[in-house]
Amino acid sequence: MKEGTLRVIVDEREKNSRVPRFLKNLGLQVEPRLLEVADYVVSPECAIERKQESDFLKSLYSGRLFDQIRRLSERYFRPVLIVEGELPLTVKRMEKPGAFWGALTSLMFMYNVNVFFTPDAEQTAQLIHSLAKRKNKIPPSIPFVHKKPKSTSIEKTQVHLVASLPGLGPVLAKRLLEHFQSVRKVFAASVAELSTVKGVGRTKAEKIVKTLDAPYKPEVNKGRQMLLS
Repeated sequence: MKEGTLRVIVDEREKNSRVPRFLKNLGLQVEPRLLEVADYVVSPECAIERKQESDFLKSLYSGRLFDQIRRLSERYFRPVLIVEGELPLTVKRMEKPGAFWGALTSLMFMYNVNVFFTPDAEQTAQLIHSLAKRKNKIPPSIPFVHKKPKSTSIEKTQVHLVASLPGLGPVLAKRLLEHFQSVRKVFAASVAELSTVKGVGRTKAEKIVKTLDAPYKPEVNKGRQMLLS
């Protein structure tokens, strides 16, 4: 690799996306690798998880995203999440957008992750290129993929998983976990069982159970106008 050339490590599972090709067109040295965490690594301290809109929403509400970002933040001091698609429009159409913003802010504050929204793969590549220019001031001999000492406890992850449910926060989440002893038992509890916990009540309990039992119905895109380059 020529001195001064920016490089980015790309997870092999990203090869079917158009982002790596756009990165090459921008002059970046793309190195495919099978990564345990992250989709793109631009420096020893900065790694990126890329999500398309539908997968982002599904993984956010299921709690899977919290686990992915937790592992990312354990290994990299500057974790980044890029959400690709028309999410702002989707959120605008949501019946209760507050639940979405609550889950997203919990994720951000818990793991200090920087969240960016892009409309398509080309703009995602532009953003990754900008991150590489800012963070890629490292000699080629320095490995990008490394482990950061673990500092996030499983207890914090459990609290934030439960706190992402509608009507809850860290205080009630801890109370529920103390009562039921595990995240799985909280999620499996009935309305009556949840209602017995101080501060939850029947109304909140019904909202929680309704959210957990509701089938996932992604928004159907009715076509989108391509951006002119």
